[in-house]
Amino acid sequence: MKKVIVFLLFFGLCCCGSDNEPTPLESIDRGRLNLDFEVRSVINPSLPDSWHTGGSGFNISLDDQEKHSGLLSLKMEKPNNRDGNFGVFSSTLPIETFAGKNVEYKGWIKTQGVTNGYAGLWIRVDGADNTVLGFDNMNNRGLTGDNKWTQVSIILDISRNAVNINFGGLFPGEGIAWFDKLELYIDGVKYIDPEPKTSLSEEEITALKKYVYPLRTCEPDGGDTKDLEVLDKLIGSRNVIALGEVSHGSSEIFKMKNRIIQYLVTNNDFDIFSIEAAMPEAYKLNDYTIRGEGNPIKLIWGMYFWTWSTEEMLNMVEWMHQFNRPKQRILYTGFDMQAFEGAVNEFFEAFQGNEEVENKITVLKEILYGTRVGNININDDKMKELEAILSFLQNSIGTSSFQIYEKEWLQQNITVIRQYLGNNTVNNWRDKCMAENFMWIKEHNPDSRFVIWAHNMHIMKTSNMMGFHLAQKLGDDYTTFGFTFFNGRFTAVGSSGLASFEAAKAYAGTLEYFLNQLNEPIFILDLKKIKTDNSKDTKWILEQMHYRRVGSMGGLGVQGEFQMRKISDDFDYLIFIKSSTPSTLLSNSQ
Repeated sequence: MKKVIVFLLFFGLCCCGSDNEPTPLESIDRGRLNLDFEVRSVINPSLPDSWHTGGSGFNISLDDQEKHSGLLSLKMEKPNNRDGNFGVFSSTLPIETFAGKNVEYKGWIKTQGVTNGYAGLWIRVDGADNTVLGFDNMNNRGLTGDNKWTQVSIILDISRNAVNINFGGLFPGEGIAWFDKLELYIDGVKYIDPEPKTSLSEEEITALKKYVYPLRTCEPDGGDTKDLEVLDKLIGSRNVIALGEVSHGSSEIFKMKNRIIQYLVTNNDFDIFSIEAAMPEAYKLNDYTIRGEGNPIKLIWGMYFWTWSTEEMLNMVEWMHQFNRPKQRILYTGFDMQAFEGAVNEFFEAFQGNEEVENKITVLKEILYGTRVGNININDDKMKELEAILSFLQNSIGTSSFQIYEKEWLQQNITVIRQYLGNNTVNNWRDKCMAENFMWIKEHNPDSRFVIWAHNMHIMKTSNMMGFHLAQKLGDDYTTFGFTFFNGRFTAVGSSGLASFEAAKAYAGTLEYFLNQLNEPIFILDLKKIKTDNSKDTKWILEQMHYRRVGSMGGLGVQGEFQMRKISDDFDYLIFIKSSTPSTLLSNSQ
């Protein structure tokens, strides 16, 4: 059962693809927990809306023949499960409603021929720093064999310190299991799904516009920046500004971030840029931005991620290069740890000519080349050898004649290698490490002001993400700008590789649908002030709702692109752009 527990600790969101527009009825029902499975997904009508399903080899679908109540149940079936896989469905509970409460989670389950496992419910409560504050997957009392419809229950005290609550159903076995009529009770009172909002009144539109700051353009065209002067007020004396992105492939978002960065660097003394990219490889961009050395395109591609290998990024790098003449005024840095090559190369460069150290580094590199992120397949003997080499390198740094900063930089590269080896060992490990790496940069530049560039998901202040850790450490000095768009296209990875994808349509009830009703093509929304004022006509935007969230993958459709979040907890400000076009990839042959 250990495999089941580990899977639930890291269960990701599964994504289906389509961009069909929901019917009005479907739009009204979307956004609810759908505890009785009565609302079908608009993407895949054989699955329930608002639930994420997974399980290798399992057939999971809605069943209109066998159900406990209503019209539909959720059916999981696997004829042979000798490999130990399991089927699962999951969703998320709103923290503000369930944290600090006693929760009973009930559901009806029917089984047929269940062996080599069981059918049951599960709930997991996450705290800060990847801690699990509560967990129950019924592994000691799940249903086996043949059972008529049977009600099962989990009772759990939810910690006040919870930052994420996931729940759902689980089938680690073979046979057939049906699930229906899930219920939640908070301190003994039945939880009723609130009706989702689908339109704004004139009063609500007028009230929201008071918190809107229109922007002239996304283009970093060197023109009038009067519209950006509002940033002086919004940011004030805060020293760490995080700029997100709803997609890793939107040209307009990249350009807007470039425009904002140019303004902050020129007018507000921000002097360090830090990006969601491999740490030592990102630092190499300074060879060009500060000293004019090397090919900027090759250096950008040297950060590995296609997401940053774009014309938009090159334009910003070229601007930094010009701005740094005749002296350094902006430093290019990164904080990710998903690669080891750059860190290893730092040692080759530092200890060039030292045969003993070079031999050790060569062995280290050979061992690491047998790994990949998410599957660090090093046996115990090799791991011991690797640890011995890392200890040797640490000692070599300590006894070297390098300057203090050089020694600290090499020690940090050992940290990056260790982080790489630990990736996916605990929940949100990468985000925890990225926060630590950024703090290393900040601590070594205590008088600087920083602009962070990363995905919305990483900068947000909740859910144990990088931004959560930074907010814990930096408090009010950490300020976040999320980004989103209403329609258009973006660059992403699909089944045939990198391509341009049509964004799923923002349906009634989504954040983007509401913001588009303001009839402003580009603007900053002051979520922080909305929370402070707490006006009755803007309270709706402080609640959970679906908003767009796309990573590096494309063709996800509505179910994959829109996810339930309380955006006012994630970000201080939100930048809305009506239409997106795909980012333009750089040629890798230059």
